[in-house]
Amino acid sequence: MSKILKIINPMFKNYIVTCLFCTVCCLSYGQQDHSANHKNYLSDFPIIDMHFHSDWWGAPEVEETLSGFKSQKDRKTYVSESFKYLKKYNIVKAVTDGAFTLEYQKMAPGQIIPAHGSYGTSIDSLRKWFKNGKYKVMGEFEPQYSGISPGDKSLERYYALAEELDVPLGIHVGLGPPGAPYIKGMEKYRMSLSNPLLLEDVLVKHPKMRVYIMHGGWPFLDEMVGLLYAHPQVYIDISVINWVLPRAEFHQYLRRIVEAGFGERIMYGSDEMQWPQSIEVSVENILSAHFLTRQEKEDILYNNAARFLRLSNEEIKKDKSESLSAQ
Repeated sequence: MSKILKIINPMFKNYIVTCLFCTVCCLSYGQQDHSANHKNYLSDFPIIDMHFHSDWWGAPEVEETLSGFKSQKDRKTYVSESFKYLKKYNIVKAVTDGAFTLEYQKMAPGQIIPAHGSYGTSIDSLRKWFKNGKYKVMGEFEPQYSGISPGDKSLERYYALAEELDVPLGIHVGLGPPGAPYIKGMEKYRMSLSNPLLLEDVLVKHPKMRVYIMHGGWPFLDEMVGLLYAHPQVYIDISVINWVLPRAEFHQYLRRIVEAGFGERIMYGSDEMQWPQSIEVSVENILSAHFLTRQEKEDILYNNAARFLRLSNEEIKKDKSESLSAQ
């Protein structure tokens, strides 16, 4: 792992180790029916990615063995490939965190929505950045990897700030790598902390907080449905589970939430972190879901996020008109 940790800010060290293990190990769980067997699905509407990373870990040719994905030879190629897939799948906006977020924003100011808020970040810094508009979203907020419940009182200051400033907060509630508690540096991770119902008291205390649960709370499906039923302000993203899980497992999870009546609160996210090809699989696993109507697909891929982010009618119209002209 030492080759990977060429980090500008030490705060990213545990985060990046976590993301790499999460992707590499989870993919071993089963991607046997992904990517190569796909038809080439492309949407005819714009897409918003609610979960995108900008980090480059300095580790070329890292291979994910089942899909055959390899990381790029250098950061320049990695950035180029990332934006290539954003363009190919008409991803007009991407909520982006990581070491190079502001660089990405300069490259594509209308496309990149800058995010910050890794657990442990100074509240004073966050307040300053959100008030001056440097960052627009608090996330990826990931206390779970520190063994902290999303309902822990120590997190109150983050939730209070998000509600006070009306800043959307994306919190990691869900899967980590298999065997996470036995991996050095991740000993405090507990799957039990993926239970979305652990957020209930927080939601009652901060009813105006705009929050979305990353990774859809997988594998706690019943609990996720229950939380969405009881708390209508909650949205979810379906990042990572839409490309690391077997397609059948992802589809049954997604289908249950949609059929329970919550299709208008599900948002697309890729959790792209090392392999830009993951964008392709994650989008196509939604577009290939035959149980979804065209409207439901468009809602998940664009409309729900546009509503959650409170995009203006003019901005939505612009996104959709540019999407049509690009076809």
